[in-house]
Amino acid sequence: PIEPPSTMIVDLLTITPQTENEALLLAALKETHIDNKNLQGRLVHVQASNLLNEMYCKKMQVELASKENKKKKKGLGKLMGDGLPRMLSGDKFYQKVVERTEQQR
Repeated sequence: PIEPPSTMIVDLLTITPQTENEALLLAALKETHIDNKNLQGRLVHVQASNLLNEMYCKKMQVELASKENKKKKKGLGKLMGDGLPRMLSGDKFYQKVVERTEQQR
């Protein structure tokens, strides 16, 4: 949280200078006070942007993970994907079924 300026600074900004040196110091204090307010405004803007960027990144991370999971499941394809007829017995076919089952887990 950004704290408001102290009451001492606000009180100093309202005094009437007695000497030329006080006038110069008061002008410098006012200029510094204005610069400080501008920097505080920028800080709020940067913090808000950072918060929005974090929210966006988390959303994109979830979407990317979901997309990768879908692609992973979809990429498994058919067990015997060449379209040719096969006899569904034998050790090779059984081994492919076991490997496919392990991939799906």
